[in-house]
Amino acid sequence: MALREPSDASLSSNQMADSLQWLSYALILVFLAQIIAALFPIALFQAEWMVRFSGSIRSIASLPLIALGLIMLANMIDDEVMPSSSHLKVFRRIASLVAIGFLLLIPLQTYGAVVGIRSQLQQGQAQLGSLVSATNLVREASNEQQLREAIRAIPGAEELAYRPLGADVPSVKKALLDRLSESTNRLQEQLNESKSKTLQNLMGPLLRDAIISLAYAIGFAGMGYGRNGNLSLLRRLLNANKPSISKGRQLWGAERP
Repeated sequence: MALREPSDASLSSNQMADSLQWLSYALILVFLAQIIAALFPIALFQAEWMVRFSGSIRSIASLPLIALGLIMLANMIDDEVMPSSSHLKVFRRIASLVAIGFLLLIPLQTYGAVVGIRSQLQQGQAQLGSLVSATNLVREASNEQQLREAIRAIPGAEELAYRPLGADVPSVKKALLDRLSESTNRLQEQLNESKSKTLQNLMGPLLRDAIISLAYAIGFAGMGYGRNGNLSLLRRLLNANKPSISKGRQLWGAERP
């Protein structure tokens, strides 16, 4: 029986490690390209940009996580594979920083979503305020000139102020007040309903996005290390929960019959 030469096995391991590391670099490049595309147009302090950018990062965050895992696997197969073997510690330190970044995505996403919804509600409140203000002007109008000025203040009714009234001032006032009261009540109901539905529809996506960001933070923290090969802060926090989890399992097992 012919024996396989050791050099062939060594060459096969080297080739596999080399292929894995270059595959990981390709994934990292794809991730960076997507991040650059998500940055533009840059609007750091706008709620829509915060929500869009956070969502873009979460949607492709698995790429660098897989890439780091491939680099670690390549170095496990061949601890001298170049160039990743010389940069492995740097990659793992970067992973710790990325984990912190995903934790920061949680308040960033929440803030952007809340600010965006608040802006929409404020627009509705501003429209409601315009109707209320116009209603007061119509109610206080005592002659045709004041009534026409009040009509100009009604949103979307500016052109009606230049047309003939078609009736006496009291009759026109009554008709306008009835229409304004109906519009104000309808808009108020719509705002209250919209606020309730918006809050209900917001909680689910925010909770989902927070869990996803936390999961990625845990994943990167699990692969990351701090300076001098020490455990990162997130790793120490994760490891600190192990004794309590083990104790809880023991108590649960002891209570079961």
